[in-house]
Amino acid sequence: MPNFLQPKLILKITAVCILFYILSFLAYLFPILNSIIFWVIIIGTFALAIKKLEYGVFIVLTELFIGAKGYLFSFDFGGRFVLSIRIALFAMVFLIWLIKKAKTFEAGKYNFLYSKFFIPFSVLTIFILIGFSTGLVNGNYAKNIFFDANGYFYLAFIFPIFDIIHNKLKVRKLIQYLVAGSIAISILTFYVSIGFTIMHQEARPGMAGAKSTEQTLESEEAGEFMISHSIFAKEELLSRAFFRNLDTPKPYIYRWTQDTGMGEISYLTGPFFRFFSAGQLYSALAFIFLLAKFLQNKKIELKNNIFQLIVAAFCGSAVITGFSRSLWIGVVFALIFLLFNISKKRALKIALYGIGIISIIIIIFGTLLPQVYDLVGNRVGSIFQPKTEAAASNRYNVLTPAFEKIKQHPILGSGFGTTIEYTSVAFEKYGTVRVFSFEWAYLDTIIEIGILGLLAYIWFLYSIFKDGYKTKEPENKKLVICFLAGIVLILFTNITTPFLNHPLGIGFVLITAATIFALEKIKGQTILNLKS
Repeated sequence: MPNFLQPKLILKITAVCILFYILSFLAYLFPILNSIIFWVIIIGTFALAIKKLEYGVFIVLTELFIGAKGYLFSFDFGGRFVLSIRIALFAMVFLIWLIKKAKTFEAGKYNFLYSKFFIPFSVLTIFILIGFSTGLVNGNYAKNIFFDANGYFYLAFIFPIFDIIHNKLKVRKLIQYLVAGSIAISILTFYVSIGFTIMHQEARPGMAGAKSTEQTLESEEAGEFMISHSIFAKEELLSRAFFRNLDTPKPYIYRWTQDTGMGEISYLTGPFFRFFSAGQLYSALAFIFLLAKFLQNKKIELKNNIFQLIVAAFCGSAVITGFSRSLWIGVVFALIFLLFNISKKRALKIALYGIGIISIIIIIFGTLLPQVYDLVGNRVGSIFQPKTEAAASNRYNVLTPAFEKIKQHPILGSGFGTTIEYTSVAFEKYGTVRVFSFEWAYLDTIIEIGILGLLAYIWFLYSIFKDGYKTKEPENKKLVICFLAGIVLILFTNITTPFLNHPLGIGFVLITAATIFALEKIKGQTILNLKS
């Protein structure tokens, strides 16, 4: 495993990712620098992808792992709209792949066409196209249709991913970049939350116009706020000035995280602040992936897995401090899935150890940090009693209008861009609110593409699980379980935080499918024992 993970390489990649966070912050302050860096990245990626498509694909995936909404860098087109670096990289690399395939057309080279996932994927694509048509027929605004559906465009990247992630070496490289990106977003989480706690107490409620937890929770985790469904939605980034005019008493890093979509900072209790980012999904995925690999080992050897465990603990801590109930739920069910995929004896031991560790943590926090203990208790309690908190109460208020809309067109849905209205109790959006995307992601999907469309998506995911469990090589099967545990995490997080219709979740589903397909080709050699 140490040879497989290659800690030095992962830390080097992590350092590069952190550098891009720093450059993004500077580029936010100096919009002209943002434009320059945007085009340097685009031109550099173009040159690398033309030389070797693999470089372009891994650049696109790395941006996905660290970029949250995808606006680390952007380009202002004449004050009309802002193009994110994610969409620019995705479109360019996909186009290069398409051109290369067109020049050297050989049916056998289209790996995805010969996978067991192609038919369910095609059916899902048909229902997405129907969702477009239905939205237009029902008179939904074209802008809403486009912004509501563009997250699904990322599904098209399955073709270049399958062509690149086609052997054991590429799978290993993929995992290394995923772990490095997860470390980077975890470092950002701790830096921002600890930085605000130590240096920006003036940002607490009632001070410097700061926002309290109650005021910001509604937009903290999901829906059209934290997870963008828009390619050209960041009007806050419209600027080509030398220095951005920030007429705000808040720290610059607050505006950077907000306007680039990297996350949201909010006050907790006492001196504490929290930072939530949609990108913490990959912190959670890395935690589950590495923990699953460790727990599936025949012998629990701490010495040979120290780097793996440190990274898992670090990423897991970032998820905890992010205070996302959706991610917490996803992690819990991913762990349950994992326990069902190891021996009953070991699963029982792990469960008992886990209960013991959690009990100790509860006692420590309850004694030394009672405010934090109460806060966590209230967050967990609001899952079962949603009306006790503004954000949870808003989610509850969405249910009735969502079900009413589903009743109108349950089979094929009402199409993309369909809006619902609900009563918001959040401070910033108090009153009647109309949205075309909301937190109950599965209900949102039914409204968009109907029950049949959701079933098509489930079929696609089921085909991945079914094929994954057929992996013959025992060590490779363990690796597949790690990836499948990640999808389980996304499936349960998606209940109240939409990831399956966003590149963040879709991307992990695609690389899981590609990994399973690649591992099927490995005969007699396990990917985990490759030499560095």
